[in-house]
Amino acid sequence: MVESYTRVQKILHWVLAILVLFWLLVSGQFAEAAEGDEKGFILMFHSGGALIISALMLWRYSKRRMNNVAPMSTLKPWEQIWSKRIHVSFYILVGAMAFSGIVQGMFFDQSIRVFGIVNITIGYNEIIRSVFSLIHNVASNLFLLLIVAHILAALKHQFVDKQAFLKRMT
Repeated sequence: MVESYTRVQKILHWVLAILVLFWLLVSGQFAEAAEGDEKGFILMFHSGGALIISALMLWRYSKRRMNNVAPMSTLKPWEQIWSKRIHVSFYILVGAMAFSGIVQGMFFDQSIRVFGIVNITIGYNEIIRSVFSLIHNVASNLFLLLIVAHILAALKHQFVDKQAFLKRMT
């Protein structure tokens, strides 16, 4: 294990932080609020962006596997365990959200074209769409909750514990 994140890992962290928050807080809200042709237009970008986020997250995961950074030695054992659990949960939730979003699009009541190019809709089915919409929404809310916990933990370590915690990712 190494002691520091690479430049690429740091850039991916912050790019994904911005994209994920935008998709959870802005893009998802636009998609929920829109109707008719406008909804299809917004979903075209929402689904395309989600695939970009998934690809970046896979790249980040591969970088993490190649450059496994040791947890800060100043963390308590339970903090190290929860840090790892939250980070693993981020990867799982991105996968769950991408998968449930794609399945929703496959059974949507109008054509969903990723980036305006690839039509993923195969036929309308309200039951299947509703189930995967619920999964998508629960994953979204859980993701937001874990992001808040991640931010609060980083701030706690930096300012309460006086550890150079944020320096590791900047």
